[in-house]
Amino acid sequence: MPNNNLAAERQARVAEAMDRLGAIEKTHGGTRTGVDLMRDELLQLAKYKRLFVTSEFEPAKRGTFKDFVAYRLNEEDGSDRALYVSLALPGKSSPPHNHNNWAILVGLEGVEENRLYRADPEQGFQQIDSIEVGPGVGLGLLGDEIHSIHVQGEGDVPVWQLRFYERALELQTDRVQFDESGATTFFPPNQNTKDATVRTEQTNDAVAQS
Repeated sequence: MPNNNLAAERQARVAEAMDRLGAIEKTHGGTRTGVDLMRDELLQLAKYKRLFVTSEFEPAKRGTFKDFVAYRLNEEDGSDRALYVSLALPGKSSPPHNHNNWAILVGLEGVEENRLYRADPEQGFQQIDSIEVGPGVGLGLLGDEIHSIHVQGEGDVPVWQLRFYERALELQTDRVQFDESGATTFFPPNQNTKDATVRTEQTNDAVAQS
């Protein structure tokens, strides 16, 4: 059963962070500076790990929904932006792909390797970096940047992240994936998302009591 006090405090922290994230985006847009500042803001939110890594969020069952589920944390604000806590099972991976909108990943528990690529007409398609996103580590991606994910760990112990997107996952219908030659094909959005928001009036006293 959900802990109402915990859920209310989580939603209050999320609402405060969304205000700050919105101010950053308004000032800097989806630039490298803006995305990196938003990543740093989410790293601060991730310090409240106890609010996000809880038993009320259940992982996907092995073999379903690509071993991944994301719970939406922010309330509708008139934009397409969406903040999630995600759970991915070890062994999950993706082909190299972009998002055609900025995307930010911040670790909570466990490690996900992100391999970064460059598609260059002269030098071809090649991996250029690898970043292990885990506790205290975040990655900000511009819309045209290419990455693949490789979830580390053993068994069915999920890797937890905060994920923040310019457009909600189900709205990302223009992503493309790349093969080793750099050729592109459609990369469908992951539809396994759930709503984890609570009504705003429930949050009034939660932060003051924490």
